[in-house]
Amino acid sequence: MDNIKPSAEEVVINVMKHFGFRRNYQVAEYFSVTPQTLSGWIKVGEIPAKHLMKYNEEVLEINVKEKIIESQINTNSQILNNGNNIVVPKKHSRAETKKIIRKNIYFIFGFPLITIFLTTVYIFWIADPIYTSVSKVLPISEDRTSSSGFSGMAAQLGINIPLSIGGSVPWDEIYPEIVKSSDLLNTILKENYSTKKYGNKTLSEILIYEHSLSKYQEQDQQNRSIIELRKMIKISKDRMSPVVTLEVSAFEPLFAASLSNNLIEKSAQIQRQLKTNRVKQKRLFIEERLLSVSSEMKGMEKDLRQFREKNRNISSSPTLSMRVQEMGREIDLQNNLYVTLKTQHEKAKIDEVERDDMVQIIDTPNIPTKLTRPRRGLSIVLSLFLGIFISIFTIYLRENYFETREI
Repeated sequence: MDNIKPSAEEVVINVMKHFGFRRNYQVAEYFSVTPQTLSGWIKVGEIPAKHLMKYNEEVLEINVKEKIIESQINTNSQILNNGNNIVVPKKHSRAETKKIIRKNIYFIFGFPLITIFLTTVYIFWIADPIYTSVSKVLPISEDRTSSSGFSGMAAQLGINIPLSIGGSVPWDEIYPEIVKSSDLLNTILKENYSTKKYGNKTLSEILIYEHSLSKYQEQDQQNRSIIELRKMIKISKDRMSPVVTLEVSAFEPLFAASLSNNLIEKSAQIQRQLKTNRVKQKRLFIEERLLSVSSEMKGMEKDLRQFREKNRNISSSPTLSMRVQEMGREIDLQNNLYVTLKTQHEKAKIDEVERDDMVQIIDTPNIPTKLTRPRRGLSIVLSLFLGIFISIFTIYLRENYFETREI
């Protein structure tokens, strides 16, 4: 039926009815031709294709382009039926799009609801909750100040400053290594902690239960516990600031804060012990030097005394006077060195018995009120977008692949 062309007279009559024309010249103006040309069409009985297209689109409201596309699709479908592996994508109109949406309504709403449901079950009932306690500390150097200001500035300029420059140790640079050291972690593992999940147990037992480490041998359990504990600790330091940020993550807020407090306390003890050992070594070295300098000074004084006894007329000889002056200067230098060492020795003895805190707490470990992970809101939103993507992809495959294979 679509291939039957109307006669010119039928077209003229339909145009006049559609627009309310009463004369043929009005129809000629509609087609942008002269009345004589329109009369020729009526005599021949046919209208040219471009004018017939205008008539179909504006009077009969038939989309010729859609007919052409449909004919192409029908042609390609015939090619597929003949066994050729050629797939021509469909071009859907608005009505066909609505039809596809109605047909796949279960996919459109089903997949997002399923992904949201599975994500909700996982983050609320399966995933382990993690809380992070954050604190900030300031490691103090031996002269009660922080020594990283200058070294941090030098690092920005590309200059490497030795750790022990000026005789002091930049404890803020060493502090992160102290916190994650195996000796400190072994000490922490032996401490008791109270948790709602496991009760009052040592940290080693808590980690063994939490990470299912009981299947390993005892020594392997200890090593794996240290590895898991090290994963729970995150420590960072800005290059231009001596302040160290300590983050401890655990499955309960109070447990995370308690563990963070214990880490700061034990690390301060180790830092103080390292300082005491260093001061002790310094004191022992100074004592050895004092003995050596004292012995040398006594020997020089004895030599000077014997030299004066052998040479009674020193004032009459310029050579002897100069020799006496040289020996006196050497004795003075040794005496100054002895006084300096004695001062340092007394200071080292005082530092050795000093018990001041080596770590100053700026922000105490807080008790976290919100989950660090899983991030529930973000997870649900991402699962919604994932479900939408899966549904769109499934509908695309269904409409453009599986149905084509069925043709």
